[in-house]
Amino acid sequence: MSPTFSQLLQDPPSTLVEVLQKFPEIKGKQVAIGLSAYVTYLILHRLILWPFVFSPLRKLPGPPVGHLILGQSRQIITSESGIPQREWVKKYGPVVRMVGPVGIERLMFLEPEALHQILVKDWLQYPRPGFLRNILGIITGYGLLTVTGDEHKQMRKAMNPAFSIPNLMAQTHLYWEAINGLVSIFNDQLTTLGTEGKVLPVYDWMSKVTLDIICETGFGYKTDTLHNPHNELAVAYENLLSLQSGPNIAKLILLMFIPGGPKFLASDWAYRNRRVLQKIPFFAEVSVLIKSMYDIRKLSKKMLEEKFAETATHVSDIDAKRDIMSILVRARKADQEGRAGGQYAMNDQAMMDQVLTFLAAGHETTASGLSWTLWLLANDKESQRKLREELTPVMAENPHPDYRTLKDLKWLDCVVMESLRVMPPVPLTVRIAKEQGVINGIVVPKGTMFYIPIRVVNTWKVTWGEDAEEFHPERWLNLPKDYHPTFSMLSFIAGPHACIGKTMSIIEMKAVLAGLIVNFEFDPAFEGQKAKPAAAITMKPTDGMPLRIRRVR
Repeated sequence: MSPTFSQLLQDPPSTLVEVLQKFPEIKGKQVAIGLSAYVTYLILHRLILWPFVFSPLRKLPGPPVGHLILGQSRQIITSESGIPQREWVKKYGPVVRMVGPVGIERLMFLEPEALHQILVKDWLQYPRPGFLRNILGIITGYGLLTVTGDEHKQMRKAMNPAFSIPNLMAQTHLYWEAINGLVSIFNDQLTTLGTEGKVLPVYDWMSKVTLDIICETGFGYKTDTLHNPHNELAVAYENLLSLQSGPNIAKLILLMFIPGGPKFLASDWAYRNRRVLQKIPFFAEVSVLIKSMYDIRKLSKKMLEEKFAETATHVSDIDAKRDIMSILVRARKADQEGRAGGQYAMNDQAMMDQVLTFLAAGHETTASGLSWTLWLLANDKESQRKLREELTPVMAENPHPDYRTLKDLKWLDCVVMESLRVMPPVPLTVRIAKEQGVINGIVVPKGTMFYIPIRVVNTWKVTWGEDAEEFHPERWLNLPKDYHPTFSMLSFIAGPHACIGKTMSIIEMKAVLAGLIVNFEFDPAFEGQKAKPAAAITMKPTDGMPLRIRRVR
């Protein structure tokens, strides 16, 4: 028996097969007419009927649906990351509903209980959506950032020793070669200049120093991109990161929904034909992505092959090394030999994916964090002065302070935490409801998207007060009474997918800042200079963050 019209409105068939199953009497020529009507109805249902009439979320507070097809997505894509969402929270409260594109509903929750449910308690029910996993997979490999469930648990367990406090303490000294190189380069740049100093693109240099550090601490591999501006790995990442913008991310998301799109971008065919693609307007930027990732994968494979060769020929050396990849190689070897302690061995592809993950996530986010910290200090000379006063005697006693020394510097900690709060390198992430659920008493339909608005949570006035959007490091000496240690600052996410490299990233930022602040003063490059964050997956400065740098007198 065919369903009634009202039943179809509530539960429209999603495929042609379902249509034929619901209407078995349809035959022959009727199929074409019925299919046309069905497609028309699906479009109307997606764009109008569902968001305006049937959605159980339609009465939740939030901005108007907006553009019939794009909804509010156009404003999000063309605005600074997190700013539209922040304004909506101010206007509508801690639960906000948005629509778009193509009728997709998105929810934002800011209260700790809801965030705990999405990110921790029911994390498997609210995974990253497929398009985001594929974007991350193309750029960072299908490693810890993209896998989920038992595979994620096993992978994280295998990698935890590499990020343990004892291991981080043992490798902090590896940072200083790159940091000293950066200080030397800045000194050379300022040799013939007077008190006016020189304007330098700070982000570009932060990207190089953090890439050198992650290659050394992650793989025991020296790149020295600081002194070799034409280093193939540095150039590939520079080209890749130059693509970060809202419109380019929108293009990439669209490609993720095309069947075979992710495989196409990673294929040898796409690489060989990239110059043809470059001539097509839509694919011009995509060809840069294809070339950059091809080069990065090639160099990553070389790093991994060298590590495997090292394992085979220098067993005693590899057993003593503290870099992340040496630890993973030892774990794999223990598993293969059936020795005690061998639990989860990654295959070659999984190891390759971890190399890509560490290279991308381990250097770009830290580079952005450092750039924003220097920008904020350039505009807060008193905080910069206090930091220099704290660091100068420490660095005079030991120009290469160790992990514990850096950790115990209170004002340095306040500056780094406040910078990461106000300008988080990753401003938001996304989750999707795998099935219908209930959050804070709200029935959430299957397929609903969730914005996890990291920058908005970090600067929510309900928690942080009226000056929440301002840079005040001293607030970390007296945290607000409503501060939640996990869900009032989400710069490193929370739950099973929380950033495994959080402690490493923070201590690396502290070391680089210590080396720079005791030697140089930082000011805005020109009067009226404004920050220009990218509206993309990470919030890098789009202008290279020019700052005026002077030697400390």
